Amino acid sequence: MHRAAATEESAVVVVEGFFDCMKVHQAGIPSVVALMGAVLYEPQRGALAGRFRQVILMLDGDATGRTASAVIAEKLRPISTVQVQRLPAGAQPDRLSPEAIRKMLQNSVMSRDILH
Repeated sequence: MHRAAATEESAVVVVEGFFDCMKVHQAGIPSVVALMGAVLYEPQRGALAGRFRQVILMLDGDATGRTASAVIAEKLRPISTVQVQRLPAGAQPDRLSPEAIRKMLQNSVMSRDILH
């Protein structure tokens, strides 16, 4: 979180795990954080809302990730602008190429703030 906060970006990409986080960062998006699971806890919610105006959820493309995206989006919408970036069925950010990650995020309305 401290590295993403230091970017001065208004948007952040949220992923499930640290390998996902590293892969998104390697794709050229330094404003990325990992939940370390598929649950957003209140301290994480407060930290995100306190620092970022926009949140792009890029959780795994499995049933758990999709359900978590919906639940987390509902928790964040009262305090942030939220967009869910749906991955193909079964896909995980850490298994995508940097080019695929960038392409997915380029299609995101809010990603213009984090893609240079």
